[in-house]
Amino acid sequence: MRLAGIFLALLLASPLAARARALADGPALSAPGAYPVGVRTLILTNPDQPDLLASDLAAGKLARRDRVLPVTIWYPSTKPKAGAAQVRYMQPGATPDAPSVFYRAGGAYPDAAPVRGQHFPLVVLSHGYRNWATSFADLAENLASKGYVVASIEHRDLEPKTLSNPQLSFATTVITRVADQRFVIAELARRAGEGPLKGVYDPDDVALIGYSMGGFGALTTMGAGLDPQGPLYKLAPFGLLKPFSALDPGFAAGLPRNVKAMVALAPWGGAPPLRAWSAEGLAGVTVPTLLIVGDQDDVSGYDPGVAWLYANLTHADRRMLVYENARHNIALDGVTSAQTQSFEAIERHEEPVWRRDRILAINRHFITAFLDERLKGDAAHGAYLTVATARAADGTWPLAPGASVGDRFAAPNDAGTAQYWPGFQRRWALGLRLMHAAPDKAALK
Repeated sequence: MRLAGIFLALLLASPLAARARALADGPALSAPGAYPVGVRTLILTNPDQPDLLASDLAAGKLARRDRVLPVTIWYPSTKPKAGAAQVRYMQPGATPDAPSVFYRAGGAYPDAAPVRGQHFPLVVLSHGYRNWATSFADLAENLASKGYVVASIEHRDLEPKTLSNPQLSFATTVITRVADQRFVIAELARRAGEGPLKGVYDPDDVALIGYSMGGFGALTTMGAGLDPQGPLYKLAPFGLLKPFSALDPGFAAGLPRNVKAMVALAPWGGAPPLRAWSAEGLAGVTVPTLLIVGDQDDVSGYDPGVAWLYANLTHADRRMLVYENARHNIALDGVTSAQTQSFEAIERHEEPVWRRDRILAINRHFITAFLDERLKGDAAHGAYLTVATARAADGTWPLAPGASVGDRFAAPNDAGTAQYWPGFQRRWALGLRLMHAAPDKAALK
């Protein structure tokens, strides 16, 4: 009974089980919105895609198959009936035949009736290598409660330990991320007027969010053609990366024009030895971009790595939010209650310095401000992206000795807090940096 009580307490303390409660020290825009949240899964099938696992690499024979992509979709819903059951999130098994395993209760209502007639913006979310679609449910539920439809792709990356050739796992991920993203964006746009979410989202008002390998995919999806002289390009068999490079005339034509904003969390591909793009290739991205990264990221790299990407996205209006002393795990919901005694799981999902609930709250705040400004035209929320000091610790909020402002937030239009990061409580804007660069007008000519 005591163990059961501990397990229940862990679940109730999770950010998903407590979606309706805002974190006490979370920034201003991190709190959930007014809408209840529904959740459902669509199965999308991209026909005739490369299948490295079934191919004969030695003989040079490429196999193809239909690629099945489950997509978990969160959306603003009508008020659920009293006693309606909330979602139980499942982690996919290590192989396609293995059963999924329950790992966490959520705050959304399965198959709830959506709010119709408002044409909410659509956010497509792409997870990192060997993550899964609902491992970003905290962000997805939060955005849906604020009037977004969030569609998270289940890429079903192959587990290396289950393969006779473990290298096929990462190779498959590299050749499928962009194709998966472009297909899902196009297919959801095509289906906007049909099915259970008919008329719920606007197919012409879309954002793309990607983490790690999902960020690699997002940058390429939005115009960063892979470098055909680069080391990553040369590693792919059968020339399978050519469609995502400047060598292919159809690459630029396939850019999704309905995507109005991109968020790349710790995007992979910017650092040697497998740098995916040239500076010229990155200049193909013109969509407004928010990069989020830890300055100790030892997977995607910071400098060189994500900071190099930020410097070379010269045709995009871009911002970069930096977590000081954070490594790579600045996006996931975190370890499940069953994994808290596993260092391997903690190392893959948690940060050594930062609190998980704090990271999630800060991400929600800045992503909300960015998407609200770009997809909803909300200049008031966009003002939270303008900070007085690039480094949060350099901000000042003068106060008389012994005085206190309690849990008051600095505000964009408050002269008394003008030199402090808006949206944060006094003394609590710490360990962060935020940079902004407008498109290079000379480079655009």
